Amino acid sequence: MASSVLRVPWCFLLLALTGCEPSLVDGTDVSPRAEEKLGTRESDIRIANSLTTQELVVNAIAANHDANQTLAASSLESLFDPDVAVPSREVALMQNQLRDPFAQRFMAYLVSCALGDGETLEWLNPLQPSGSQRSEWAGSAGLCPWWRTEAPGDACLKRVTACLLARNNARGFRVELSMRGEIHEPELGIEEPFALDAWTKPIDQLPTASSPLSSSVPCGSQTFGAGRDCGWTMHSVGWCPAGQTIAVGAGGPPSCPSGTPLGSSSDARMMLRVCRGIAGCDSADARLVASSQGCSASSTSPLPSAATDPSVRFTCPSSGGYFTVMTAPWDSNAEGTANVGFTAGVQAPLSERAVYRIREGAFYGNLFGKGALRDDINVTVTLAEDKRSTYVVNRPPSPQTDPIFNDLYACYDPGWVSGLAYATYRVCALPGSHEDCAAKVTGPCWGNDTVATHRCDVQDGPLREGDGDFEKCLDTSNKLWTEPVTVYLNGACDLVDAQHRDLCKRKTEPAPPQDGSSIEGKR
Repeated sequence: MASSVLRVPWCFLLLALTGCEPSLVDGTDVSPRAEEKLGTRESDIRIANSLTTQELVVNAIAANHDANQTLAASSLESLFDPDVAVPSREVALMQNQLRDPFAQRFMAYLVSCALGDGETLEWLNPLQPSGSQRSEWAGSAGLCPWWRTEAPGDACLKRVTACLLARNNARGFRVELSMRGEIHEPELGIEEPFALDAWTKPIDQLPTASSPLSSSVPCGSQTFGAGRDCGWTMHSVGWCPAGQTIAVGAGGPPSCPSGTPLGSSSDARMMLRVCRGIAGCDSADARLVASSQGCSASSTSPLPSAATDPSVRFTCPSSGGYFTVMTAPWDSNAEGTANVGFTAGVQAPLSERAVYRIREGAFYGNLFGKGALRDDINVTVTLAEDKRSTYVVNRPPSPQTDPIFNDLYACYDPGWVSGLAYATYRVCALPGSHEDCAAKVTGPCWGNDTVATHRCDVQDGPLREGDGDFEKCLDTSNKLWTEPVTVYLNGACDLVDAQHRDLCKRKTEPAPPQDGSSIEGKR
């Protein structure tokens, strides 16, 4: 394994996750006509970030004994890459199991957890016509980059498991989260914390939306002005104090028509848009605060100047709050730079640690290898009775009372008022009945009195002080797991639907964000 692969930065994951389709399907028809494009460059991995509980636990790769064990003991290239894989029983098995759309979605997530940002893994989609099957899965988190070319190893499998488990929920929400933890690979000489992003970019897709904001997509033709909903860039997230009137500028004054400029614009006339929350917005969105194309808004000059440089002035809500800054050139065909400035008292741009402050809990276990799957579960893909081109995915019936995987676990942060109920809601496809669950909830991750009240020995791992990652967590049999992933949310109710808001009550509200971008990991 090349050292250049091992020395890539380990980044905190601002990863989207979302939820659930109908209950587990028995005998699913997966004819090519019904196939959805998943994990390809055309559809973009961010759009495909919708790993449901069913896709995680009853897909035809993870929930098939032979396919699961083969995956755990092999490199990804040797099983999937058409330019590397050599014809074999194992390769044929994987190609057959990929006729299951759940399996394709699962592998898209596995690759995004294992491989790093900018890496891709090629594969052949058997549900596409011959000659157009070549597709790509995209990497993101970089938790086990060597899995591309060699067997992953036990610690890697546990990290990827935790990543996969943390990235599913039962309600179809696409929510950005922060995953924190430590990487322990003594044989490879790696002992690293997940890194903190010093600058958090705003979200470009809302939880209930099926595609990114129109404003975040490039313009199809030349367009002018701040009212357009294309060609904007997600710039930064900030926090403003309660009731304070503040200004954001890229060369414009705090209040038109005069004053000391905030920030600057260069190379082209630039515009600003400010939205409430941590996600961008379109021009008709209720979360829009204001847009600006300069004090002389009617000017048609394409160049930066005192008259055309933008600024936005607004009053922060009485409780204080997050806001998002977006930038764009006035002429969509131009290229310019907006150096954004803020009035005193504003915290911006915020780091990942300052944006994601609600500690949800920890996820851990291993869904790979011999013994990972219940003996009575084996998802298969077979030809339909007519023996033609239609295949059937044979899944276990729903509901399932016991988890399908033997070693998937979750514990919850002690800050929840109803921690057990919240955690069960989070990991079960049918949370009201405690059925079709992806994991077993072990209890609170941490407690303040005796060790019996919590499941993790450490609530802030030693490799990075202050990131609040639970480490050394126990399962229901008191077996120790050393590769947990701890999840932080922006809002306590981000993963809860309107009917279950009582589950996301917290004992205390977090303090206003304090930027932690300068924190470095201990060495």
